[in-house]
Amino acid sequence: MDIDFKITKILYNMKHMGDLYHKLSSKAAEECNLTKPEADILIFIKNNPKHNTATDMVKLRGFSKAYVSKAIEPLLDKELIKIEVDKEDRRCQHLSLTEKADPLLDILLKMQSDFIDIITEGIAKQDIKTYMDVMDQISYNSKKR
Repeated sequence: MDIDFKITKILYNMKHMGDLYHKLSSKAAEECNLTKPEADILIFIKNNPKHNTATDMVKLRGFSKAYVSKAIEPLLDKELIKIEVDKEDRRCQHLSLTEKADPLLDILLKMQSDFIDIITEGIAKQDIKTYMDVMDQISYNSKKR
């Protein structure tokens, strides 16, 4: 490959973005009077309504099982989520948001919007689209191995 493609730079950039997201989401969680895991689960359910089981969260977001289970019980106690047992497989539980979660989700969605604004500042929309297309291809390539 003729392009200066350094793994260190890629990993550093991914870590830096992850650190920024962690900082912003921790602050938003605190503002919502939630733990970080609770906030992460709420925003995951909001952003991924069709992937609404604990297993989905572990697979798609990379959360540990303990991280997810630690957050679900307090969210149920606070009446921010509810559980519906799957009609075909009683072992499967679907999580959904309650109306009580709406004001908190406004804060968490604003945090995500602010994160996107920060990391895309000064970048042309076409360049952002190209970046997303390239990242999708890189992700696809990494999954087929």
